[in-house]
Amino acid sequence: MEGVHTSLFDGVNASEYAAMMTCFKTTLKRYGKGEEVEMPRERVGVVQSGSISLIKTDINGVRTIFEQLQEGGVFGDVLGISWTDANFFLQAEEESEILFIDYEHIIKRCANACAHHSTVVSNLVRLMGEKTQALSAHLEILSRRTIREKLTAYFTMLAAKSKSAYVTLPFSQTSLADYICVDRSAMVRELKKMSDDGWIELDRRNIKLCAPFWKKR
Repeated sequence: MEGVHTSLFDGVNASEYAAMMTCFKTTLKRYGKGEEVEMPRERVGVVQSGSISLIKTDINGVRTIFEQLQEGGVFGDVLGISWTDANFFLQAEEESEILFIDYEHIIKRCANACAHHSTVVSNLVRLMGEKTQALSAHLEILSRRTIREKLTAYFTMLAAKSKSAYVTLPFSQTSLADYICVDRSAMVRELKKMSDDGWIELDRRNIKLCAPFWKKR
């Protein structure tokens, strides 16, 4: 399939994908690093390249990253997030390209009643469920009391996804602190302590979860 792979189009071949891009009247927009990405009301956004974060700020200006979307990630109000809360916004973590699709074009069957159209609708329903599960996992991390407990819960989640004791952070340490909702300096100190205690080996964004990590957590 030409273009980036995303689970929204699982089961759709290259020719069907090309036809749907015309049928759906898609638009492609580019964003620079740090630029705010427009909220897709009644639309689905697909990250074609780069990465973006869904961020919420509280009354004191404290940022919490709710979700970080890499290439192929899908987002939009139809996937469970309401943009009526002005404290939510999307931000490009690097130069990014976003494909926007009107939700109406996805759910409204075209005159040809193509089978692959039904496939995309089924994928969209599945993605809604996955978003709910991801939010539950994030809330589980935030519910932990200490910074080490939050980090341990997050690293365990990454290890489960990768099925490996070697994990790679999908964002910077600053963004990680925002994601687990802690002070960055305090988090960096805790990461060093975890390294000194033999729990982890840290090399920038690459982390090895050592034997004590699994025994003492």
